[in-house]
Amino acid sequence: MLNQYTAMTTKIRGMRGKLLKREDYINLSYLTSEREIADYLKRHPGYQDLLQDVEINKVTRVELEGLLNSSIYEDYNKLFRFGNLKQRKFLHIHGITYEVIVLKKFLRRAFNVAEIYQEVGNEFLVFLSKHSKLDFDRLQNAQNLEEFRQALAGSRYYRPLKLLERIENPTLFDYETALDTYAFTAIWQEKNKLINKKEQKTFEKIYGMQFDLLNIVFIFRYKKFYDLPAEQIASLLIPINYRLKPDKIRLLLEANDEVEFWGIIETTHYAKYIDKFRTEQHLDLLYEKLMDEVISGREKEEPYSAATMYGYLHDKEKEVELITRIIEAIHYGRDVANIQRVIDQKHKQPK
Repeated sequence: MLNQYTAMTTKIRGMRGKLLKREDYINLSYLTSEREIADYLKRHPGYQDLLQDVEINKVTRVELEGLLNSSIYEDYNKLFRFGNLKQRKFLHIHGITYEVIVLKKFLRRAFNVAEIYQEVGNEFLVFLSKHSKLDFDRLQNAQNLEEFRQALAGSRYYRPLKLLERIENPTLFDYETALDTYAFTAIWQEKNKLINKKEQKTFEKIYGMQFDLLNIVFIFRYKKFYDLPAEQIASLLIPINYRLKPDKIRLLLEANDEVEFWGIIETTHYAKYIDKFRTEQHLDLLYEKLMDEVISGREKEEPYSAATMYGYLHDKEKEVELITRIIEAIHYGRDVANIQRVIDQKHKQPK
């Protein structure tokens, strides 16, 4: 494992050096427009290549956010091209996540939700076209749901969306949930193709805890804010159990109040996080913090493993998300103090 990952770990160390530091985020918080942000990023080593041909005075918010998203895919491509066959297997599995992200963007266009549509970088579409059986030209040009579904005919995503026809007037949320649930299931099944048992364990701990924590968040949110019946919530959960077993999920679904809910959590593997669960009002933010801990811990335990690749991509994704949040906050006139509070919540120092 050490010999297999020495070169990859060295490359990732170099890529990490180009991630934004806290000072960069603070500098961004004082800017007043997306054009000023684009100009700042254009002079930063992590984005100068991406933005070198962009006319700063003409760049729009949507265009800039699309370019930032494409930088994630470009870094993924760099790791894929650099990796050996075993490393590419892991990255190929993780790539399902990006495939679904792109599908959801095109799905939003098919739902005619133009205001939240973001362009997908052409470079990543070319990459996906080489490693996927999807017809991205047809998907990109789908103007309605029927065209979108037909563009997926013959692919693994067609059946889960076809099943939605049983629901009367399925929403965008229904479609996105179906794609996410299928992706999570496919990712978990694909892990069995990883030959190295140690790699499988790394994979299971990272993804398994992610799925468990997401299900805890889903159950709590659906019960507290939507008051959905247990059977309906169960149908919306990720159908994978790592350390959160089916009997515990059933008890959580049937919990009568928050006290009972957290009491059940105390009897699970996640009891060690119970104080954080109870004191953190925003479960989404807690989920992010716990995933940071899981991924960072795995990297420290196994610095020469697939955890280094996953960890870097996780941090890159968080960086783009935070920059995007700052762009949107500035666009809507949020004050500097408000933006810096978001930075304090979201930013994790690169390793």
